This record gives sequence, structure tokens and C-alpha cells, in this order.
Amino acid sequence: MPQPLGMYVEAVKGEVLLSDSIIDSVELLAHEQRVQEVVKRQVTLGAYHESLSETWLDLAHDAVRLEQPESAARFFQQGLHNLRLNAGLTTKGQVEALSDWIGVLRRLGDSDALGEQLRYRYRITGFGMSDWTEETLGYALEYFDNQLARFATTDWLANESAVLRFERHLKGVTERSCEGEKSSAAWCGALVKRRLHLLYLIAFAVEPFVEDREVRGSLPSKFLADRSVYDDQLVALERNAYQSGVRMLEDAIDLAEGQVDLELALADWRWYFGRRGAARDIYRDLHQMNPGMFRTPKPLPHGLTGSVVSRADDDAFVSTYRFMVTERGRAKDFSLVSPKVEDSDANRIRKALRDMRFRPSLDSEGEVKEHELTGQYRFLR
Repeated sequence: MPQPLGMYVEAVKGEVLLSDSIIDSVELLAHEQRVQEVVKRQVTLGAYHESLSETWLDLAHDAVRLEQPESAARFFQQGLHNLRLNAGLTTKGQVEALSDWIGVLRRLGDSDALGEQLRYRYRITGFGMSDWTEETLGYALEYFDNQLARFATTDWLANESAVLRFERHLKGVTERSCEGEKSSAAWCGALVKRRLHLLYLIAFAVEPFVEDREVRGSLPSKFLADRSVYDDQLVALERNAYQSGVRMLEDAIDLAEGQVDLELALADWRWYFGRRGAARDIYRDLHQMNPGMFRTPKPLPHGLTGSVVSRADDDAFVSTYRFMVTERGRAKDFSLVSPKVEDSDANRIRKALRDMRFRPSLDSEGEVKEHELTGQYRFLR
């Protein structure tokens, strides 16, 4: 089974641009003085006085403006805790402040804290049980994308139950939006993409995970018994992954006309599993409408989730490779073009790219062709 993008390597689209704004030291000093004044008020009024919540949140926004993300995260946490105690858990003001805090955590790259707050915001805005709005769907998708990235880059040993709970929840949410009287193409498509992304992970990860018994030999027998139950459920999901994905996509496509993104996702899914004939038929039809979609190969899965915080180590190197993508969507003939001396990460990246499958490039007639590709990649584990 090909390796999905995002499990061992990620594509790097460009270097992060550092802010070139100049921070006035006088403003920083004034900000610190305001912080000290609030601390004094806290001593006088009590730590959780209702007037302090907005004050802490104002300080947090000031810290963001002054390029002080660590302080901003701390002040958002303080202000939100106060707001929850005094105004309840689901006020509009709390959700707005929480979204601001999430933005700061993204800048900090704190994936663990970010995951906790994305889940909390998703929970207090409906947890997928109420009718969607654009806003609540956006919150749900951000949470799903973060969870998918976490499952892609962490060991499933002792996390099987979490994977299964997430799969059941995502399946239920997707079915409620795609089937029955309340089905809607506006909500269904985005959720189908996230569930398909999870099926990519399951199709690749389950078999080697279940077969790896050596690590489990030292675990208590009761723990092993629980694991075997989870293993059976994961194996059932893996065995039915291809048909589940095809059926889900075809049903979602039938909800409305012109869902090109889902038709492309269906073709990619068939291609990934080696059903090249069926995939090529869809690729050719889509190529007639938009040849630009097939100008360059794309590693699969592609376009199913939004951007997420990188889970690579801070010291992970970026390697630039030039290679050929074959007519079957496989990478070969690698050439490392990074200025750095080849290291272990570069070797791992090359191996991972060999194990992937790419959406093919098509020529002007809509026929699959080989294509030379140059890309930047970073190892994730």
C-alpha cells in the first residue's frame, strides 16, 4: 500500500517570513506597566473578579500587536478562564477570544495546546450535533484537520481506541450531513474529504501496525486482550476502506452537480489503490474542463484538508529533491539539489517519496505522461 503524504514527510511550500515590523521599546514598557497594574488590581479585587476578564483579553491583543506571542497566549488563557467562570461556557465573546488564542498558538507552533483548544471550541459550538453554519463547520474542520495530522505522525500503539473513537465520530457527523432530509452538499463535501483522509491513513497504517507484535510481548495479558479487540475493529476498517471511500464519494457527488473537487478526490482514491483505468477515465473528463489541474503531479492525498501546524522537529532539515514521476504515479531517478550535504533526513525523505503515489500529469490530449518534479520536503518522525 502506498504511503500517504503527511505520515513521514510533509511538503514545504516556502520559508516562513519573519515579521519585519519594528516594535517601539516605549510601547513595550508601557505594556509591561499595564500588566503590573492589572496584577495589582487582581490582588485587590480577587483573582476572578468579572471586570478582569476583558482587561486580560485586551492585554492579550496588545501582546499580539507587539509581537509577544508567549505573553499573548498566557493572557488569553487568564482572560478566558475568568470569562468562563463569570459568563458561562458558550458565550459569543468566549468563542471569539478562544479563536484569537488559537491563532496565537498556531504562531507558536504549540501543537498539543492547539489541539486541546480546537477540541474545546468544537465541543462548545455544537460538537457536530446541531445544524451547521459556516462558522461552526469551520471550527469543526480545523479540529478534524489537527486530529488527522496528529494521527498521521504518532504511533498508534496505545492510541487505537482514540483512532476508533475519532473514526466513529467523524463517520457519524459525515452521515448526518450527507444522508437523509438534512443532507446538504454545502456541508457534506468538506466532511467527506476529512473522512477520506482518515481512510488513507487507515489503509496504510493498520496492516503493519497489527502485525507488529514484538513491542506488545512485554505488555500485561489484559492489556493485550483489549488491544486485540481494537485490532479486529481496525482490520475491519482497513479491509473495507476502498469500498467505503468509493461509496461515500459517489453518494456525496450525487447530492449536487459540478462537484469537481469530489470527482477529483474519487479519481485520486481509485488511482491510489491501483485502479488506474477507472481513475484515468475521470482524470480525462476533468482535464477537458480544466487542464491546469494536471499540469504537475501531486502527492496523495491532496487537497483534502486545510493547512496545519507542522509536527516536524524544530531542527528538522528541509531537503530539495528533483525526481521523475512515472506514468503510474511513482517517483524515481532522485537527485538531491539542496545545498546541504546529504544527511539521514534526506535519505529518509527519498525513501518515503519512493513509497508514495502521485496524481499523474496529463499531456494536452489528456493522456498520462512522465513528469519531472522538484519539491521541498521535511521529515516528520
